[in-house]
Amino acid sequence: MPLGKMKAAICAARKKPLISMLATTLRRSAAPKRALAQLQSQRRHGGSLSKNKHIENWNNWRGDSEKRFKFNGDFFTSIAAWGIFPFGLYYVMGADERRKRDLRNGVPENFRQ
Repeated sequence: MPLGKMKAAICAARKKPLISMLATTLRRSAAPKRALAQLQSQRRHGGSLSKNKHIENWNNWRGDSEKRFKFNGDFFTSIAAWGIFPFGLYYVMGADERRKRDLRNGVPENFRQ
């Protein structure tokens, strides 16, 4: 191989890695920007839905409820205060109103027993 062609081949071989390295560097520097732009515009199964921060916080709080639950005296007090007592009061008042209505309408006292 003549010396001129050999020098030309070496120069071409040297330029190719430089161009390749430059292209790789530019591609790598642009990749994070492109990925960030794609990530910001990406929506998963929500369409044009924008999330409400307060609802997300509520869902997270509700999902962790088994970690906060305590089976103790306060639990039974709250069950009695909010579960048993109001419905017991509702039953007593309803039964009293029914008894008074039956007396007004002439229904015997032991009719419903």
